[in-house]
Amino acid sequence: METKLPDATDWRILDELQHNARVHFGELADKLGIGEAEFESRVKRMETDGIITGYRADIDPRKAGYGISAMISVSVEDKAQDQIINDALAGNPEVTACWSVTGASDFLLEAHAPSLEFLEELLNELAKYGRLTTSIVLPRYAKRRTILPPRESMTD
Repeated sequence: METKLPDATDWRILDELQHNARVHFGELADKLGIGEAEFESRVKRMETDGIITGYRADIDPRKAGYGISAMISVSVEDKAQDQIINDALAGNPEVTACWSVTGASDFLLEAHAPSLEFLEELLNELAKYGRLTTSIVLPRYAKRRTILPPRESMTD
């Protein structure tokens, strides 16, 4: 079954849920001026279609004891890249996100560490999987942004 792209009402629902997914659906339906049954039906469809992939709490890593955040580019020499990166991730819970990317590296990892010393140990562990380039994330980094409807062009 083909995924139905979100319409304007779906995007209003997605915007609200991205800002606060804990609010009662009836309250959001009233705010958006649609019936609760329609609201719930639209949310269920977007969950089934994989547009909404889950609900979670956003945690500030620094306030949770991870004083250092880093972005780590990994260039893998071996052809078995997927297995290598799966091994690297399995043993290192400090790596919280991984993307396969184009360009000079094969993967971009997001990692959090309680100290520079711990980050150094993590980098030494990850170095056995490939060549690393690391950037420390400064405290004034941009927060996660809301996904908005796609623009038709850059001038929209």
